[in-house]
Amino acid sequence: MKRRAWIAPVAALITLSAIASGALAADNAVVPPLPSPEGSVTWSLADVTSTALKNHPLILQADADVAAAVARKGQAQSAWYPSVNLSTGYTRLRAFSATTNQNVTTPNEFARGDLNWMLYDFGRTGASVDRADANAAVSRETAATTREDVAFVATVAFYNVLRAEKTLEFQRENLRQQESLYRQASAFYEAGVRAKIDVVRAEANLYDARAQLSQAENGLRVARITLLQRIGVDGPAGFRLSGALPELSLPGTLEDWVAEAVRNRPELRGLVEKERAATESLRLAKAGYLPFLLGSAGYGYGAEEVPLQQNYGLAVTLNYPLFSGFQTREQTKEALATISSTQYEFIETKRRVRLQVEVSAYSVQEAKERLEARKKQRDASGENLRLATARYEVGAGDIIEMTDAQAQMVRSETDTINTAFDFAVSHASLLRAMGR
Repeated sequence: MKRRAWIAPVAALITLSAIASGALAADNAVVPPLPSPEGSVTWSLADVTSTALKNHPLILQADADVAAAVARKGQAQSAWYPSVNLSTGYTRLRAFSATTNQNVTTPNEFARGDLNWMLYDFGRTGASVDRADANAAVSRETAATTREDVAFVATVAFYNVLRAEKTLEFQRENLRQQESLYRQASAFYEAGVRAKIDVVRAEANLYDARAQLSQAENGLRVARITLLQRIGVDGPAGFRLSGALPELSLPGTLEDWVAEAVRNRPELRGLVEKERAATESLRLAKAGYLPFLLGSAGYGYGAEEVPLQQNYGLAVTLNYPLFSGFQTREQTKEALATISSTQYEFIETKRRVRLQVEVSAYSVQEAKERLEARKKQRDASGENLRLATARYEVGAGDIIEMTDAQAQMVRSETDTINTAFDFAVSHASLLRAMGR
């Protein structure tokens, strides 16, 4: 009798284990795959960044700003050319004449052309043109900065979608495991070999897994629409992504990367052009102390009666600004202060660029080391879950050990996914800091 009492529970456990294994295989068959819409476009990282560079409104705005700056240079150059005006008209003037002691009406008809030309302005126009050219160069470097920012943000959004897809895939697997555990606990409870608390705990974990899956699905939806916004398009909504994480290292040393950043960063080149513009503003302001030479000519026909009489005029004028209410002096002070401000801004920006490179480099190194540790943690957690599952199926382990192993696996897998994409983002941040 004692032997029969011992054999019965063992046989029940073996039978329930077989049932649970069958349920596990069935679960693997019904887990839904990741979305893969038929006929949808597949984007690589290069596709995403190139699309962003072509379509993002900030880039189009920057290009328009460059075109406006170039046009302002053309406006400054127009002072080198003469201006020509054509005019024609008819006037009729009625006035009292003291000579005749009566009102006299005087008609007049005219047609003439006038030419005005700044013959020499002692460098005013040259300084204006050079300043406009420097400001146009600043706009170009600002546009280059905008392109790098847009490309970087699009890259981060690309990796965030891949991160959300990996997270969703794992959360689906986690839900499948929690459903399997719940069925096992229920079967054991119905067979009378486990307590009710096993079922209750497994049910709580099941609903937690469903909540995490719902959160992961929403995170993927948000990541996908964010990517579309980051690249400046509205669709297609069913796009897919293809690509791998970047290499684990970049060639060179920290000092090499900092030197490359100083050479490449458009912000620094823009500040150099900004200082040049301020220098030209100073030259223009100082030209206010100098005279300027004007030339004018006019030719036309005019008279009170037809036929009209030929007339013309020529004039050359030298103007010298003796006093302008201290305007020239204050403009000179402003230009000098702007030069100093730009020089200090360049020093601060250069230090900030170095800081960005150093922080990004250290972040890449930290993420690399953390990723290696997370992978080992995930492997250990997977082995722990496998052993806990085997022990629970044969009745040697309890529900607490099983759920703890599953929770540990969820944390380690989530941490591994996040760390892998943290490394990808840090890698992209280092490239952005280097001005690539």
